[in-house]
Amino acid sequence: MSTVTVRGGVSGFAQEIVAGRHRLTADEPEAAGGTDTGPSPYDLLLAALGA
Repeated sequence: MSTVTVRGGVSGFAQEIVAGRHRLTADEPEAAGGTDTGPSPYDLLLAALGA
């Protein structure tokens, strides 16, 4: 089983997710105050359920 690490800055909603050797980015859409640099956490949850 791999380690999952989530890092975020002090401002904004963007998060860097490291799962083993894989890197992902999560963020909120601009309409919700984010910068839309990655899928929203809800989108990632739906993708995980579909995987």
